[in-house]
Amino acid sequence: MGNIYHKAISYGLKKGADQVELFVIEGYSDVVQLEKNAIKASESKSVTGLGVRAYTEKGLGIATTSLIDEDSIKEIVKKAVKLSKLSPPDKLFKTLPGPFEKYPAINGLSNEVVSNLSADKLTEMAINAIDSALEKHEVVVSGNLTRSHATETIYNSLGVEVTQNLSSLSGVIFVKAEKKDDIATSWDYQKTRSVKEFDPERIGRTASENAISLLGSKKIKSQELPIILDSRGSLDTLSSIISAGLDAFEVILGTAYFKDRLGEQITNEEITLIDNPLYLGGVGSANFDDEGVPHKELTLIEAGVAKAYFSNSYCANVLGIKNTGHASKGSLSSKPHPDLTQIQISPGSWAIDEIISETKKGLYLKDSSLEPSSGSPNISVLIDQGFLIEKGEISHPLKETMVGTNIFDLLKNINAISKKVVNESGSISPTIRIANAKIAGGE
Repeated sequence: MGNIYHKAISYGLKKGADQVELFVIEGYSDVVQLEKNAIKASESKSVTGLGVRAYTEKGLGIATTSLIDEDSIKEIVKKAVKLSKLSPPDKLFKTLPGPFEKYPAINGLSNEVVSNLSADKLTEMAINAIDSALEKHEVVVSGNLTRSHATETIYNSLGVEVTQNLSSLSGVIFVKAEKKDDIATSWDYQKTRSVKEFDPERIGRTASENAISLLGSKKIKSQELPIILDSRGSLDTLSSIISAGLDAFEVILGTAYFKDRLGEQITNEEITLIDNPLYLGGVGSANFDDEGVPHKELTLIEAGVAKAYFSNSYCANVLGIKNTGHASKGSLSSKPHPDLTQIQISPGSWAIDEIISETKKGLYLKDSSLEPSSGSPNISVLIDQGFLIEKGEISHPLKETMVGTNIFDLLKNINAISKKVVNESGSISPTIRIANAKIAGGE
């Protein structure tokens, strides 16, 4: 196929394009869906397609096809070039990236056992997840298990020519528990690149236990309290803040939270946060980004200090900074934008039990992210899985409770970080405590 792609790029240039890029994905996925404690459906589908980006006098044309043959590719390149000639020029655009002499070699991105996993075996795993959820509790189980494999290939007219194989196995289980008129829902999930590491029984059991633990929820009075985020909550909260705060595209727009604040301390000095797409076997790991730029580790926060923006080629050229290789496409038809790959947060100095016991009154949140509102630094979140802490012990689950703060106060008020971190297939995070936030309890 390589010769066909070379011909396609040459054809695009002959049709008048200044630069051409081909993004090819060839793969498949199998999904087993669960509903009401049973297998609802099993589906296999192709995820094969080709996306073409063409630039002519800085005008951009994008076209896609699901057919990977010479005639279809030629036709879609022709369409992209035509669209680029009709598009208004983007005066900020300079060039596509490349070429590059060296790429990282990361083991564990594709697992043959995962790629060859049969639909029957995936269904068996789903049944095991259901059985585990029902083993000790009468609950209602839904969710899905997914196996996927894809080969990604990127060519461009500047000489980029790279390919990588990616496979993954994931599952999410939702559980509803009832006791008289009391209803609680919860979940658990896992995504990995290894069958050996995948544990559907644990997903089902944990989701069931989480739902049961949320029965008997109570309202509390509105007040200001410290908040403890478990490792998942910490990861999701800090990732959401950093993804908007240090995004080079947001810097261009003038909406990045930490625009012009590189080199300043923005949070607790024990926090060092890196984006690491090179982690062995990580589900966010890859050899290159969605423009074919080699991946590398990037330190975003070091000892509490903002150190770098993450960028793609477009943003790096506009801002005059290094391209960090964070281009990501939401689909074959979308332009690449900067996105994080795999966040890893360094441990602190506290034991988790100590963080809880020294919090005389506060909230403990499980798998609950305090994400800012879109385009705003303000945070106003309804708690899904939260518990009141009284006298240094977890007391009861919370009902109709909201947390209100903003990203600057949240980062400033982080005052405890656990020594223990949780590693979920390359995403690594400790438990953290925020000194205080506004709580709307509804009592």
